[in-house]
Amino acid sequence: MDRLAETEHALAVTDRLWRAEMRRAFGPDAVLLHGFGAERQGEPGTRLRTTFEARRSAIAAWRHVRRPAT
Repeated sequence: MDRLAETEHALAVTDRLWRAEMRRAFGPDAVLLHGFGAERQGEPGTRLRTTFEARRSAIAAWRHVRRPAT
């Protein structure tokens, strides 16, 4: 259970950082307007790309921990 809490925390932090970068780059409605388009990734080498990749990794880790053991 500790691992799940850790991954949830990491996901919350990285999501907050990515959302802040989206707002900085595209304005207050950025996630609503661009959250599912290519713009959400940012260009290579940008802060938006860095936060997008961190969030993507956090989502993958969270999903992995939530999978039931088989």
